[in-house]
Amino acid sequence: MRLLLLALLAALVACTRAVSFDGTPLSAVAPNFTLSDQSGRPWSLAAQHGKSVALYFGYTHCPDDCPLTLAKLSRAIAALGAAGSNAEIAFVTVDPARDTPPVLAAYIRRFHGARIVGLTGSRAALGRIYAAYHVWAQRIPGNERTGYAVAHASPVFLIDANGRLRVVHDDDDARGAFTHDLRNLNA
Repeated sequence: MRLLLLALLAALVACTRAVSFDGTPLSAVAPNFTLSDQSGRPWSLAAQHGKSVALYFGYTHCPDDCPLTLAKLSRAIAALGAAGSNAEIAFVTVDPARDTPPVLAAYIRRFHGARIVGLTGSRAALGRIYAAYHVWAQRIPGNERTGYAVAHASPVFLIDANGRLRVVHDDDDARGAFTHDLRNLNA
């Protein structure tokens, strides 16, 4: 009997796979929030349990980093094939003055079928979310032709299907790193 138990224990240990991440590992419950999506409907992080969520903060008038990061995340999820069907990107605006639900909807359509939800809300609601995720944003004056820009922190938080923060990436990390970590997120 003792040998049988040892054999079973050895088999369990052999089947256990250590999960590694390319980004910075985290282990905390993701702070919940509710905002309006690009259709004007309430969207809450807590309601996404059962899905993996890539949480990214940016704005629709961003000339470079935001669209590149959303494209990388979209391609990373697509590269997962069927395993990516239970993942989505939550794009939280740092420019609520311009990023209304219709503007977010038009912006997201540019990513042709990607599972992106655009999120906005009041300055107070967004401020609480920025504080919870340690994200900052600051309006930078422009000119009449270019309008203003928004300097902002650009982390990408990967949240597992149980609502836990598991990994944080920089927005300039490679698509392969996002794909790897999304694949391992719920392992």
